[in-house]
Amino acid sequence: MVSLVPEIPNGYVAKCTQCNYVIQKQNNCNPVVIFALSITALMLLIPAFYFPLISIHLLGITEETNLLQGALLMIDQAPVVSFVVLFCAVIAPSLMLSCIAFSSACLMVKYYPSYLPKILKITAILMHWSMLEVYMVSLMVSMFKLKNDAVLFFDVGLYFFIALLLINLVIINQYSNHGYWEKYING
Repeated sequence: MVSLVPEIPNGYVAKCTQCNYVIQKQNNCNPVVIFALSITALMLLIPAFYFPLISIHLLGITEETNLLQGALLMIDQAPVVSFVVLFCAVIAPSLMLSCIAFSSACLMVKYYPSYLPKILKITAILMHWSMLEVYMVSLMVSMFKLKNDAVLFFDVGLYFFIALLLINLVIINQYSNHGYWEKYING
């Protein structure tokens, strides 16, 4: 069944009458703002991924770990889980933010290369695979479970990761793939 999408005001969404799936959300979708946010998020990626997130002090030994180490530590015992964590917490968010930054820059300067539609399609796919918030929830669960057995210290990487997570959520909320396609088509 084909759903006709009506003109909708800013802040509203059009949903399928059968399954309630969001067909289109209407927001301002300002490429300048999204470009600035995505560049900021890209700059936060390196410290968020490489600086230690937490330090665990147990039995006189202190261990610190960052996001990449956490994903790579499991590679021997659970390679599939390790790859999924690495993909959803590192690769997909990095690629998604890069694609959004690139497409926003193209729309800002009205430069429409022939591969921009592919970038927009890849962005739409990566939006579903970028799961920084899932990693944050799993990190909070593990900290909650460890708090009685060890002394936990929040390191600087955690603050960068939280900032990255918040900016990523704002970008996902403000970004509209449909809006970018319309800007691309209307030139």
